Amino acid sequence: MKKFLSILMAAAMMLALIPMAGTAEEPDTNKLVLYTSAGASEYELIVNLFNEKYPDIEVEIVSGGTGEMASRINAEKAAPYGDVMMGGGDTIYRSIADCLEAYRSTEADNLFAEFMPEDNLYTPCYINVNSIIVNKTLIEELGVEVTGWESLCDERLKGKVSFANPADSGSALEVIVNMLAAMNGTGNLEDGWAFVERFLINLDGKFASGSSAAYKSVVEGEYPVGLCNEDKTISYMKDGADVYAVYAKEGITLRTSNIALIKGGANPKNAKLFIDFVVSQECQTAMEAGVNVRPIRADVPMTTEGRVPTEDLVQIAYPEVNSSEIKATFQDLLTSI
Repeated sequence: MKKFLSILMAAAMMLALIPMAGTAEEPDTNKLVLYTSAGASEYELIVNLFNEKYPDIEVEIVSGGTGEMASRINAEKAAPYGDVMMGGGDTIYRSIADCLEAYRSTEADNLFAEFMPEDNLYTPCYINVNSIIVNKTLIEELGVEVTGWESLCDERLKGKVSFANPADSGSALEVIVNMLAAMNGTGNLEDGWAFVERFLINLDGKFASGSSAAYKSVVEGEYPVGLCNEDKTISYMKDGADVYAVYAKEGITLRTSNIALIKGGANPKNAKLFIDFVVSQECQTAMEAGVNVRPIRADVPMTTEGRVPTEDLVQIAYPEVNSSEIKATFQDLLTSI
């Protein structure tokens, strides 16, 4: 009898070690590999805050351009090294959709619903906004009121708008896409090129050497007006520079920077924790104050006077575009003027 009980207990212990079908849990590790195209100031702020909350999780950061990160994820899909991709817009995530695992964040109900993808392929982590940066003193001297895209064609601003070439600047390319969407007058994106031509004529052949030069020249008093991402304008406003932000009254094509779960990554539990943390009220509040990005949550206050709340912006749906075609058409137009 004792021998029988011993055999029975041994069998029970063996069965306990075999996971039941459908109930296997994800491995619980102390590591997370983050692939990101975000700037160092951004990802360092996020990771430092994350480690304050989860000190036992070691975060390895692999940074590079958005395309570079996507290519790496695609190349590694048979044996993924990364757990999370952070940075980049919808197009880049769609291009590697088979390498990503749909995940609905526990914070999803607190995010702006209009930016959430229906298939949960990624989670938006902040909103990108095109802004017009204006030098207060210089614009007053010119007597020009800047209210939007049409204002940039004022003859008094001829040769006085600081703008990078879209062939070299992603933010400049986004401005052109915005103009095409907001200023076509017909709903047909192609009809917006007539406005872009007028804008180009008013540039008078002058281009900033790059994205940063486009806004720095306004801050430094060389140009009265420039075009850049909103966070750059806000940074200088917070630092007390003689500038302010204008949000085009004709409309702004809002787009998001996103984060997603890499399919087959070794640390899915930690990856989900990280995604949830990035869009938490705590992290979003710190990001708005620390690196001036626009929160994806309505419950995070804007901390800079003059920064318009997202719900008060004149929003335009982001159009379906081919970046290469936009650049080519822009260049053709530029050489024909």
